[in-house]
Amino acid sequence: MTAACTGADARGETGAATTSDTDATATGSDVTGDDPSDFGPEQTFELRLNEDTPPPLVLEMNREEVAELFGDRADEILLVEVDSATLLTESLEQIKNACGQFWREDDSDPDHDCSLTPLGQTFVGPDGTWRSSAEYALVRILTMTPANVVVEGTSSESLQELSDALGIGGGYGQILSEALGIARTDEVVSTAGLVASFQQNFVASHPNVEDDAKLAITLEDALSDLATLADRYGPVDGHPGIIDPGFVPSGEVLGPDFQMRAVAKSNLRLCDGIDADQGKGFLSVIADQTGPGYEDELEFDFSDPDDFQLQGLVENPTVDLRFRATETVGFVPSCLGDPPCQQNVPGTPQGGSSVWGLDPWLLEYNVTAGAMADYEQRTFEGSYLFGTAKVLIGQDGNPPGWIEYDIPLNIGSPPDPQYVWETILEVAQVALHETPFASIGEGAADVAFTLFDVPVGITGSEAAEAVRPYLQEQASLLSDFLLGDYKKNNDTVDFYFRRGDDGEPYLFFIAEADLREGEAYAYQTVGFYSSSALGADDKISATEVFGLGDTAHEKLWVPEGESVAYFQDDGGLVYRARIVRDAATDVIELHLAAKIDG
Repeated sequence: MTAACTGADARGETGAATTSDTDATATGSDVTGDDPSDFGPEQTFELRLNEDTPPPLVLEMNREEVAELFGDRADEILLVEVDSATLLTESLEQIKNACGQFWREDDSDPDHDCSLTPLGQTFVGPDGTWRSSAEYALVRILTMTPANVVVEGTSSESLQELSDALGIGGGYGQILSEALGIARTDEVVSTAGLVASFQQNFVASHPNVEDDAKLAITLEDALSDLATLADRYGPVDGHPGIIDPGFVPSGEVLGPDFQMRAVAKSNLRLCDGIDADQGKGFLSVIADQTGPGYEDELEFDFSDPDDFQLQGLVENPTVDLRFRATETVGFVPSCLGDPPCQQNVPGTPQGGSSVWGLDPWLLEYNVTAGAMADYEQRTFEGSYLFGTAKVLIGQDGNPPGWIEYDIPLNIGSPPDPQYVWETILEVAQVALHETPFASIGEGAADVAFTLFDVPVGITGSEAAEAVRPYLQEQASLLSDFLLGDYKKNNDTVDFYFRRGDDGEPYLFFIAEADLREGEAYAYQTVGFYSSSALGADDKISATEVFGLGDTAHEKLWVPEGESVAYFQDDGGLVYRARIVRDAATDVIELHLAAKIDG
């Protein structure tokens, strides 16, 4: 807490050398030992305490006025952080349905036709059609169900052929449905699992995203209709980017009737000051008694609906954007058998080829992590062929999600023991590179989806309230932005007159923090002294005064009546200050005399 021109700090013990009726002269020579003849003629000035409280600052602005006021600094103002779950969920749902919705039927043929939707019509592969595109290949993975799953080319292929040929357990799709605990028409990797994975790995790994995977919306984003999201969430430091900057995002947040109203109390107080070789001057200083930093030019209360309102936000904002995901180069093998593969989990990859050793933003990592989110607690015991064949998940002391096949003579060449999600990884990789229409080379299956009208994840009404705590956290930044240049109008002074929080008057010696930006602090000796020698033992001011929070300034309490102090200005001249304080008004007459050289 600082002392203020109109504040109330406790008075310290330090004070100027005083004179009384028994003193020989009003110069304090009997107290200090300084000879009046060593000083030139006095100049007299009157210093008053400005007790007026400035009126509050009221900002009432439309969109154009907000843009003009904040200018290039709008990107520093955080409005809200949006949970990425809604954005990811809506994006994945659009992608899943890009080639029709026949995949939801209990049929081995998903009947994909990407020409049915505007999004699917944007898929173009090497042959100029959607059929050879990597985007279609990813749609196959996202829409893979027990009913339509294709395991050709994987370690499960022979098992599927045997099960379907003999009708064991109702066929491979039925066994898979039971083993995973999902319906035949449910996705093998759920939207919820993928969203959890993409949040934790794809989004959260971006350098400009916090650990909670929330996406920040700044004032600049709102003013640019979200176009600047690509600048912050595009490719950075090896991350391919959450948003593909090749397509400029777009989404209206501020409606045509947008209005912002903010009321702030001013912490600036005007003080009388003295420049010894120029005369009286004036400067504004901060009198912040609210905190927490006690350095704010303005005091905002964004929680008060009377002091802050946002109106005219779009109620259901959406965004058009391009979502991009990349794959690693080369096939990622499943970790088979134990030891050590039961320890092959995120954070502890086993061997040099584990999926968990990949960058967390890659497709293979996220599909596997999505499947793990779905099945990491899965246990199952399925018995077939009159109990001679079994599918076991999390049995016989194995961890949940660990799958083993107990089949006589290993008929059908079942996969080796492994986690369910690594089985899904193998199937997904083959599906990504081998479609019914084309083969896509390793490293050539990067995908990009241009999505339209994706809900942002927060309504305008919610945003108008959610913005309050974010702006309150940035109150100091906003204060500095709006009035941080107040010093440019200050006069140059050596010291100024303020009232402390105890109601007592003090002289504050100028500190470096009071100077205008770029102005050099030229004082060789700082503070007030009882002698013109300005020796350390003569100092009568102090930076730390009991009861006053300010520690940046040398402060001198001014007693009633007449007192004397000495100081040096920024030009190196020494002055005697004879101070006469009127006890009734606290107005002081300041009589300055410069010391004569020689």
